[in-house]
Formats: sequence, structure tokens, C-alpha cells
Amino acid sequence: MSRFAIALTSILVLGVGPVTCLHAAEPRDDDARARAMSDIREFLRRKVVALNAQEPAAVASHDEWEARCGELRIQLFDMLGLWPQPQRGDLNATAMGQVERAGVIVERLHFLSVPGLYVTANYYRPANAAGRLPTILYLCGHGRVAIDGVSYGNKVTYQHHGCWFAQHGYNCLTIDTLQLGEIEGVHHGTNREGRWWWISRGYTPAGVEAWNAIRALDYLESRPDVDSARLGVTGRSGGGAYRWWVAALDDRPACIAPVAGITDLENHVVDDCIQGHCDCMFMVNRFGWDFATLACLAAPRPLLLCNTDSDRIFPLGGVERIHARLAQLYQSYGAADKLGLFISPGPHTDTPSCSSACSAG
Repeated sequence: MSRFAIALTSILVLGVGPVTCLHAAEPRDDDARARAMSDIREFLRRKVVALNAQEPAAVASHDEWEARCGELRIQLFDMLGLWPQPQRGDLNATAMGQVERAGVIVERLHFLSVPGLYVTANYYRPANAAGRLPTILYLCGHGRVAIDGVSYGNKVTYQHHGCWFAQHGYNCLTIDTLQLGEIEGVHHGTNREGRWWWISRGYTPAGVEAWNAIRALDYLESRPDVDSARLGVTGRSGGGAYRWWVAALDDRPACIAPVAGITDLENHVVDDCIQGHCDCMFMVNRFGWDFATLACLAAPRPLLLCNTDSDRIFPLGGVERIHARLAQLYQSYGAADKLGLFISPGPHTDTPSCSSACSAG
């Protein structure tokens, strides 16, 4: 486990900054250093076990869960640096042109999620459709597309999804992320840039991605061709994670299909898969959650959990443990038929089978 991983896992399980882990005096000999590392790992493992035992998602009945949901949602807003919530100013949505190919119209646009923060996006719609259509918000993972030093946004990496939805009768809005959009920002603040002050100020880029997605839903509701009662949200990898944030914080998504976007603290902390992730995957966990609590805030809406069986950064064991917690809660709602789990063969990649399952879901 690297020093970065120790520091970041301390944030996840302790909800505190990494000062102790980063600046404690290091043992001088290799044996002592190995013993110290082993002690740290064991301490963090015990913390994971304790947090898992007391997490809110372990609540058995949906009545108990409903009684806590409002409080938990405020906690999540807070851990994402969004409490009190930012003001919802004018979106200033601006169309930048459109193209038509193979029965699909693609609109290029941008809007403001907060003053000064532009979100660039593509909007896919069927060329010959009329009236209000069911609409998908697609959230992107870390796929960079740049030519001659110009970023076209990670929405280009995932454009085949928007085209598929439009060809099958849906509208689809695909938004760029903070780091890999047309306007390139930073996700990797701690593990690449040493910006540990992010944590002490309660900042995580996960909060920006969550707020951009919420404001994207605001934009969709403003369009005359969108049926706001039939909004779905999906995405993979980082986009799968941001999909969890927006589904937990906002009731408007009526159907939810994350692909490779969540696992539990056992995988992150004990099994070291945290080393495959950047800051945008994590809240500043000062209320001591495991990720099943985040997932359960989507209940009892229709939810299809998609993953591959050999994903090294979202290992199958953690995905199945989170699904088991979800299954208990959905059963208590009498909504077991609204929860699905789809596992396809392969590593952490955009497989055709996962793409088809997420679209069908």
C-alpha cells in the first residue's frame, strides 16, 4: 500500500485528513517500516469492519430507512461539499450548432452549473420524433479525446451510447466531466498534485460532478421535447460513480443503470483497489459510511447494477456485497422485481454486453 493509498484510505474510513499518515516519522530500517505498515493496514481493516457493522444500510425495515433518508441525504450533500446547496442560478444554456447522421440529430451545447462553471455537452435526439420523449442523462468516465492539443471532451469517447439511445426512440444528454471536458480541469488533486488542502476544506471533485449532473437534470426539464416523468440516468466507470451521487441526491431519475461505478470499503481499503482511483470517486467521509449506504438511497426506484467479472478497480466481490444489501432493502419495500444485477465477462472496459444491458435497463 503506497503512502498515497494510506492517506486516502484514512479519509475514507476515518473522515479525517492525511496529515498523520503523510508526516509521521518513518522507521529507519526496512523491518521496522514493514511492521509499521502492517500495523496501519490492520488498523484500517478493523475500522472497515466496524463501519460496515454500523452503517445505516444495515437497517432492516424500509420504515426505519425512510425515517433516516432525509438526514442521510443532507450528510451526503455535506460530504460532497454541497451543503448548504449552491444557488441554482440561470443555466444560460447555449446551443452551438448541430449535425444529423443516420437518423440522429446531435446538438452541441453548454450551460452553467454555477456562475463561471461551464458544462459542455452533446444532446442526441431522434430526427423524426415528435412530442415529449423519455430521456437519458449519460455520465462519462475517464476517456480523453484530444487532437493536436485540443480536448473534444470525454463525451466523444461515449458518443455511441447517445447515438444508440436516439436510434431507439430516446433523447440522451451526455455531459463532459470536470477533468476531461472541452474545458479541462483537475480530478487528481491529491494523488498527482499533492493538493491535500482539498480535504481540509471539505472539497472533492465528486461534488462538482454531482452538482453538474443535478443541473443537467434541470436543463432537461426545461426542454419541450423531454418527458420529465421518464428520466433515466446511466454511465460507466467514473460516470457510473457520478450516477450514484445524482441518484442518491435527486429523486427525479426514475430509472437507474450504473455500469462499473461502485464497490465497498473492503475492496477499497483491505484489497487496495483504491490505488486505481482518483479523487472524483470519493466523498470526504466524515460521517463514516460504507458505499452500500450511498447505493441504498436510490431505493426503491428501478435499478440495474452492471459490472464485469474481472474488473480490478470495481471487484466483483464488493459489487455483490452491495447488491445483497440493496436486495434486503428492496425486499422490505416489496420491490424486489425492481432491482437487477447484470455481470458480463471481461476487465474494466466498455463491453458490448454491459452496454446492451444498461440500455435495455
